[in-house]
Amino acid sequence: MAELFGDEWARSFREEIDASEGYARAAAGWEGAMVLAMVTDEAVEALAAARGVYLDLWHGVCRAARTASREDLDGASFVVTAAAAVWKEVLEGRLEPLFGVMSGKLKLARGSFPRLLPYVTAAKELLAAARRVPTEFPEGWPAG
Repeated sequence: MAELFGDEWARSFREEIDASEGYARAAAGWEGAMVLAMVTDEAVEALAAARGVYLDLWHGVCRAARTASREDLDGASFVVTAAAAVWKEVLEGRLEPLFGVMSGKLKLARGSFPRLLPYVTAAKELLAAARRVPTEFPEGWPAG
């Protein structure tokens, strides 16, 4: 098992993305960087305290996946944030990502929903790939 959004997890996530034919088809027109970030429940809006994974997505391929740096958070086209308990719900399949965004559990901290909308299927495929990565939550982060 790899720690969520850590380097080993990011490598495994990239492998799962690149092995996904569904993602390759759904994301054929998608390009740009995305960060999925876990924030503490007390500071959901505080990206400075975020722990995340950076994805360089290019036409159905993940060119890079790594633990997100501050520069990645500042430069990504899309940044999606949530508390650890919410990410756990998403990764366990108990929360659909689109419903999570619509309900405010998942926050689109950067990027616009209308710009992401054409790639909802690709985003779902990304999260399906994330569900296939054996995951443990970092010590000290709430697991829900």
